[in-house]
Amino acid sequence: MSLSRRIAERWPVLFAMREAVGMGFAALRAYKMKAALTVLGVVMGIMTVTGMSSIVAGLNASMARQIEALGSSLILIRPSAPGENLTPEEWRRRKGLTKDELEAITKLPAVQAVAAMELPRVDLIKYGNQRVQSASVFGTNANYETVHDTYVERGRFLSEADVSRGSSVVVIGTDIVDALFPHVDPLGKELSLDGRRFHVIGVLERKGKFLFFPRDNVLMVPLGSIQKKDAFFSAYVADIKPVSAGRMEAAVEQTRDLLRRKRKLRFLQPDNFAIFTQDTFTDLYRSITGGIYMVMIAISSIGLVVGGVGVMNIMLVSVTERTREIGVRKALGAKKRDIRWQFLTEAMTLTGSGGVLGVLFGSLVAWLVNLFSPFPAAVQLPWVTVALLTSMAVGLFFGLWPALKAASLDPIEALRYE
Repeated sequence: MSLSRRIAERWPVLFAMREAVGMGFAALRAYKMKAALTVLGVVMGIMTVTGMSSIVAGLNASMARQIEALGSSLILIRPSAPGENLTPEEWRRRKGLTKDELEAITKLPAVQAVAAMELPRVDLIKYGNQRVQSASVFGTNANYETVHDTYVERGRFLSEADVSRGSSVVVIGTDIVDALFPHVDPLGKELSLDGRRFHVIGVLERKGKFLFFPRDNVLMVPLGSIQKKDAFFSAYVADIKPVSAGRMEAAVEQTRDLLRRKRKLRFLQPDNFAIFTQDTFTDLYRSITGGIYMVMIAISSIGLVVGGVGVMNIMLVSVTERTREIGVRKALGAKKRDIRWQFLTEAMTLTGSGGVLGVLFGSLVAWLVNLFSPFPAAVQLPWVTVALLTSMAVGLFFGLWPALKAASLDPIEALRYE
């Protein structure tokens, strides 16, 4: 007894599916151009799902690394939070932090360190004939190193003595070194910030980018060293590190309660400041990528529907051309469910083949994007599985009507069909 006959006797359903898949591939070979045009929509839809999901997954992984690089368990105090839409009136009510508020925050039991910051405006940064454009200059204190897990690669960081004396010293990022000191050791050199000279005392380790903005194009000076302000009118922002990750919520609540009491806000009055954590960036990013996923699904759905209609068309043609074959199979004992599953399997084979091609092309797109663009991309196995299952589901749905039509044919009339 042959192997195929033994398989047919022991696993008749498996044998029938194998036969139907073979017929599906036979249809692909017999109608090469028509089958290619039929599954083109499925290929485009699955390629969109695979390619876009790979890009979004790569961006998500990159975003997670960038948020982690900000520092562990980071709490930020700003006049407004990312993504917050404020009216002009609300903007006027928002306030920065005062020195008194900063000192009170440092004494909270759940707070380990507070990095105070000010953002002075500096238009001209140069060393000799070299100039820097669009660099970030901000004043801070020695706690910035602890709060942000940021360390110097060479030299030293700002000290409390630098802040108390308002010393004209600066710590610079690696992008500033590349721009102003390409062939010179920057330590001990003087650079000019709007005409004021600052001694370079340290070079920060390379940090990369956050949300595609460079974090190495920075200059850090002691608080108050660029512009002297009246203590009463000074306005700062701050980053806070709690005593532990488990105490983050306690640190947030203690800080909010302290600022509301300091600013004498009533119970029903909203905060005139914003306190948020790294999770805020994650949530904001997920809301953006959620919109991308919706667009991706909408675009791929159009291609899948077009491909599904094409599959229905080619299967209806196949039913007409194989009417006598269907009559013979029924005359030999094939039941309606056998005919129905035969045509459904053929339709799923067509769309499944398109799904495999779509995954291959989508993976190629992701590889090219990752290789030649600034956007990272990583093919995700769960999305590949979803794409393949979706392609076969399209064949199942759009092949149902041709399968029912084939199963309902009268065997006698089918045998007479010419």
